[in-house]
Amino acid sequence: MKILFVCTGNTCRSPMAEVIFNETFHQAKAESRGLYIQRGSRIAKEAQRVLAREYGYVVDREAEELLEVDVADADYIITMTEAQKRELVRRYGHERIHTLKEIAGEKGDVPDPYGMDEDEYVKTFSELRRLIQKIEEFEQYRR
Repeated sequence: MKILFVCTGNTCRSPMAEVIFNETFHQAKAESRGLYIQRGSRIAKEAQRVLAREYGYVVDREAEELLEVDVADADYIITMTEAQKRELVRRYGHERIHTLKEIAGEKGDVPDPYGMDEDEYVKTFSELRRLIQKIEEFEQYRR
């Protein structure tokens, strides 16, 4: 099972969701991508610090742009917002595309902490973890 988390720039929400998912579930693999990345951008330092405090290791890599091959390989494509979902459905037309809140049985978007202070990243991390732990479809893969 391959899960693909998608956000705007692949520097905040989707990389944090990827790590949270991979730390929570096994027998499934999550990756993350961005819709509109800036070449050479990396995971935000604030996101790196939050993940390091929670899981004991640093995640530092370049942002990766969503490609058609990523969509073809994914069993689930999970966006952070309704607008991102609409964009992906427009581009690729797959039924496997959901927002994180939708697949967790809720409505709305996961706010973007980009450019904010570390407290906002902590809030976003907590929201992502809460939502990911609610996803019933993946329960059989829980660690």
